[in-house]
Amino acid sequence: MDIDTLKQTGVALYGPRWQTNLARDLNLSDARRVRQWVAGERRIPPHIWPEVGKLIDAKIAKLETVKEELPC
Repeated sequence: MDIDTLKQTGVALYGPRWQTNLARDLNLSDARRVRQWVAGERRIPPHIWPEVGKLIDAKIAKLETVKEELPC
């Protein structure tokens, strides 16, 4: 996985101000870590990707629940 994948995923999950939110949900002590990954200053740790996958699954489940409640 690469920086572009992280950016696309972050924007899909949280919108344009995604870095701080992603850091929070990954329980990182500082959003600077995410910014360092994006800038290529630090390698994205492999253990992050399964956690990001869990965040995606949670977002999908939440959206499905909201969709079921729509008055259609």
